[in-house]
Amino acid sequence: MTSLERDVGALEARMQTVEQEIHAMREDVREIRDALVTARGGWKTLTLVIGLSISAGALIAKLLPVLISNRI
Repeated sequence: MTSLERDVGALEARMQTVEQEIHAMREDVREIRDALVTARGGWKTLTLVIGLSISAGALIAKLLPVLISNRI
């Protein structure tokens, strides 16, 4: 076996390792992307719930004195 064949074999082995690492990184990036997409939808829902809660609280704060004054 010549040194050229040995070098090519070593490079092939290193290339396989690099390909495996790239594949693992691709999976990690997909997981991160999926987490961001899920979080983005969660934030929209949370914003909607907070907005509705604030609106309901403001409505109650405006109507409560009127309702109490009508009872007296």
